[in-house]
Amino acid sequence: MRYLHPVQAHERFLASGCYRFAKNGTALQKTESWAMHVHADGEKFLRVDVDARAEEGKSMLVEALVSQDDALVRLDIRYENDRFELGVKTLRATYQAAADRLQVGYSMNGGERDYIELELPPGALIDVPLLVFRGGAIRKLAAQAEGALPIYVPMFENAQLFPGVLQRIASPVEYIADDVLLLGEREIPARRYRYIDKALSYWIDQHGMIIKRVNSFKQQEIVVEISNYAPPKL
Repeated sequence: MRYLHPVQAHERFLASGCYRFAKNGTALQKTESWAMHVHADGEKFLRVDVDARAEEGKSMLVEALVSQDDALVRLDIRYENDRFELGVKTLRATYQAAADRLQVGYSMNGGERDYIELELPPGALIDVPLLVFRGGAIRKLAAQAEGALPIYVPMFENAQLFPGVLQRIASPVEYIADDVLLLGEREIPARRYRYIDKALSYWIDQHGMIIKRVNSFKQQEIVVEISNYAPPKL
């Protein structure tokens, strides 16, 4: 697994895993590896390595600092994709959350570093579009019984949508059932959630980690499953 900065002496290992992708039953050359450590004050530090260089030309290294109550504090990104002629080829970005504001410093396609400050509605959910973050977001969306929820989605690959999209929507996710998934020789209890359009399903364990995702659209099925999973110890 690649990383922006190595593990520091004060960090204690908490959990790790690797998401592997398949399309219509054929494995793709794409992985999302991650490791989670905890600091003495209870804050969690995540390192994510998205390696799709052989499949899509894309490489992304991410570090995130998360508070004790699972709120995003900081998100650092190094993104590269030489094949994306009309989009973002390189991006260095830092998202910093403070109260109801989000400060973004970035350099895109080798340009000068710039800064943006965004105002977020109180209680807005920051839904980082990487699998290690999405389990918690899916559970929060499913728990939204009624009314519209403000959601901010950081965007890394589309220059027109950078630094992200803010929307206020009714929850598109519903809880379906409790299942048990087989991971190697381990049985893992997981709650199954489904988007209301029925195209996208998630299985999430008691730690809020996605164990499996199935996306069916246009007669294609993309399946993501976790491997080498070391869950947090209770």
